[in-house]
Amino acid sequence: MNNISQLISLLGGTGAVAEKLKIQPSAISNWKKLNKIPSTKREAILELSSYLNVNIENFLPSKKLNNLKFKMLLIICGGIASYKSLEIIRLIKKTDIELDVVMTKSAQKFITPLLVTSLNEKKCYIDLFSNEDEAKMNHINLARSPDLILVAPATANIMAKLANGLADDLASTILLASFSKIIFAPSMNPVMWNNLATRENYRKLLDRGIKFIEPDTGDMACGENGTGRFPEPKSILETTLSYIKENQILKNQFKNISILITAGPTIEEIDPIRFVSNKSSGKQGFEIASELTRRGAQVTLISGPVNIPFPNCKNIIQVKTAKEMLDNVTQQLPTDILICSAAVADWKLIPKTSSNNKIDTNNKIKKTNKKLFFETEKNPDILESISKSNVRPKIVIGFSAETNNINANAHSKLMSKNIDLIIANDVSNNKVFGEDFNKVSLIEKNNYEEWKKQSKKSVAYHLANKINDLLINYNKRGVNA
Repeated sequence: MNNISQLISLLGGTGAVAEKLKIQPSAISNWKKLNKIPSTKREAILELSSYLNVNIENFLPSKKLNNLKFKMLLIICGGIASYKSLEIIRLIKKTDIELDVVMTKSAQKFITPLLVTSLNEKKCYIDLFSNEDEAKMNHINLARSPDLILVAPATANIMAKLANGLADDLASTILLASFSKIIFAPSMNPVMWNNLATRENYRKLLDRGIKFIEPDTGDMACGENGTGRFPEPKSILETTLSYIKENQILKNQFKNISILITAGPTIEEIDPIRFVSNKSSGKQGFEIASELTRRGAQVTLISGPVNIPFPNCKNIIQVKTAKEMLDNVTQQLPTDILICSAAVADWKLIPKTSSNNKIDTNNKIKKTNKKLFFETEKNPDILESISKSNVRPKIVIGFSAETNNINANAHSKLMSKNIDLIIANDVSNNKVFGEDFNKVSLIEKNNYEEWKKQSKKSVAYHLANKINDLLINYNKRGVNA
């Protein structure tokens, strides 16, 4: 999302802004596309922004390159365009961006680390197996410290490595270990750029949230003509600065907002060695927690048993059963926003003691039983109980896994549970749980949105924008009450 799009969203959306300014929604859409507000409308936007306590100056494009408090890592890969990375360093040095540089072994065939060090006035990192650097686990520090990683030039090789999870040098290890936003500025022969393998890797990286500064078209150093030229350093810097400004906006979007998220499955023990559960992996909830943390929210994540790495939010609580999850959710209240993405087990199964059910003194079911008989006990509905309580958060969001009548069933849950938004999944094809992609519908009382299939990371990004809209509308209702 660009700066003007973000501003319009904060002001209530395209329709609301168009109505207040008495202009056509198509005009607003054009502003967003061009990332520019006409000078004749700035005064009106400023007035509207002032009313909603939104600082417009944070969103309007600025020609200044300084005063940016930002950490950035530049990874230089090997290629004929490597020398142009020196111009990128020179331009960045004119800003207040704190820059570190990593060079691959191939890059060192074109330019020297000494030259980079002299230009950047800081150590250039080149070796994964440096005794001096790795005594401090420097590959992890370099991965975690920057707000942004720019790979320029990005070769077909580094794209292939990251797309397929390879980490055999300092650069690829950093990329795999980082939570930071990553931007690739590719440079390669046109045939390499259009090779099916490269295109597949390109799509993989896009789906995972990697941003690309597309290569230019023209004459190449190899004598061929086509798409693959390294973009001009000024163009790369402009794109980078645009992202930095957007990041600075988003970084504080949910400042001082507390958000409680449940994720993963819950389990219900049948006996000391057996339990019932479901297929939830926790991936979508974890991506949501990560995105909202990135935007400055005070996130508490309550997770059932999962087999994936936890996101980088500060407060993580691990539970097993539905009761444990409910108890911990209750303990974390009050909160501004509640997002229940966990797949909570609806029932407990309690073995019936009878002549047909043999259970030992430790409550272990004997496998000599030919048939087993159980009683069921319904678990509490966490989402409904909190939404209807006297400590209801400002915004309550639920998830609904359905196999038929997806939207109708989800809307029915929305109304009966008194929640603000429900995200519906079609799980009939068994291709949601544990996958990296998701196709969801967003259902409100009087609104419905169907999103295209996209990565769960992308779903989290767009959901965060939606949550921001809901929060703005909630605050408006409070002001007007």
